[in-house]
Amino acid sequence: MRTLLINPPYPFSEIPILPMGISYVAAILEHNGHEVQVLDLLVSRYSKEKIRDKIEKYQPDIVGVTSVTLNYPVASDILKYTKSVDKDIITIIGGPHVTFAAVETLTEAPWIDIVVRGEGEMTMLDIVSGKKLADIDGIAYRDHAIKLTKERSLIENLDELPFPAKHLFPLSRYLALDVHASILTGRGCPFNCVFCVGSKMGGRRVRYRNPKLIADEVAQAVTSGFKEINFEDDHLTLNHKHLNSLCDEVIARGLKFNWSAFSRVDTVNPEILRKMKQAGCTWLLYGVESGNQEILDLIKKKITLEKVKEAIGMAKEAGINIIASFIIGLPGETAETLKQTMQFARGLGTSYGFNVLSPFPGTEVREKAAEYGIEILTSDWTKYDCNRPVTRTKGAGPEQINAVLQEYFEELRKYLAELEKERSASQGESATAEAKKRSLLSVALLKGDIIESVGMMKREGDPIESLVKKVAELVPYTPEQITKDITKWVKQGLLKYTSKDGHLVWGWS
Repeated sequence: MRTLLINPPYPFSEIPILPMGISYVAAILEHNGHEVQVLDLLVSRYSKEKIRDKIEKYQPDIVGVTSVTLNYPVASDILKYTKSVDKDIITIIGGPHVTFAAVETLTEAPWIDIVVRGEGEMTMLDIVSGKKLADIDGIAYRDHAIKLTKERSLIENLDELPFPAKHLFPLSRYLALDVHASILTGRGCPFNCVFCVGSKMGGRRVRYRNPKLIADEVAQAVTSGFKEINFEDDHLTLNHKHLNSLCDEVIARGLKFNWSAFSRVDTVNPEILRKMKQAGCTWLLYGVESGNQEILDLIKKKITLEKVKEAIGMAKEAGINIIASFIIGLPGETAETLKQTMQFARGLGTSYGFNVLSPFPGTEVREKAAEYGIEILTSDWTKYDCNRPVTRTKGAGPEQINAVLQEYFEELRKYLAELEKERSASQGESATAEAKKRSLLSVALLKGDIIESVGMMKREGDPIESLVKKVAELVPYTPEQITKDITKWVKQGLLKYTSKDGHLVWGWS
């Protein structure tokens, strides 16, 4: 069977990251001899015409999409359109959202044939191999009525998984954005925070990959051109023995790259942080969540405010940058606790950011909203972006939460403005501002398929200058700004042209 996997777009603007989940699914299918292609709509223009064209050319038997809560509506719409192109195509959707809303998904979306629940690699392999649906663990499907098979056992040995099939994705587009590569070191989370589904998706027992294989994948990513790596685990610092082995492997091989990871403040010490720094760690994100201890206890975070301060101090001493992440609108939130959280964040002496509580399907805070004093205001999934209030507590509603967000973003604006002012004194235009402009330009060029839209050009003078002139007609940026990006990409070999009969056609390598 031919399988087409589609990576759907997000309905908001952010720097895209090469997806890991769908690349693992593609890898397991390819590894077992199945024909598979990927249509990545995250770094290119999303259009139904593009989907139709891909389906008509590739003639897939199966079309699968992945999704999280925020882009579930567009992922569902892609499968709806797929059925309109060819009703005989088997349509499949997976990801954390539909895992915990499988019945609802099949009820509201008759164009979706199968929901993959939980880890998707072996489940998709069973489907593509033609196994009878009733005998496939971890799915929901229709057979007159909606049926759920038993839960699939988690993959015990992650080392049996082939490396993610990054080669099926438009790597040149991701490299053009200077984004990091995501690499998995383990799956699972032993904690049970009420706002998260990590332990439900990956299990309470953490399964680890062999550090040698992780280092192999790192080396592969670095060779491909990625300069930064994010170790995509719930808690990289949980198992110090495993982490030490990984760091030792990286150091012994002389791998030179910067990397980041998620961490908990109660899983670090000076020794492990120094080792991480030696191995190239530059950033850690600590999930702090609240500046109020009672809220931390209520959401089952199992950390203390003193531990937060201590862990940040240890990281600073090791030379590792920290981002402290907070969630506002949590159970027990009031105007006073919001104030406490803001004050606590300001006093940490490190970078920090705020997310707004989004009670995703499968989270305890959604399933027991009433018990936690949470009123869910909407189930419009397009609003579940963690940037706007979709709930209220007895002591804090959208008005109070938005006030905190406005205060935070105003502080951030002033900070960036001051940073620009300081740098402009020695460097002319702020490096930060310039980088931001170029980042936005890069996203615009990629998501709009601007290079492709230029088409065939008559060769006149310098090829880059000719391309810049055409691109400048299509985007609201100056030729100078465009030239910097395009020149860089050409030098990197990411952007190339072919020449025929006095005409040029530019495209991504």
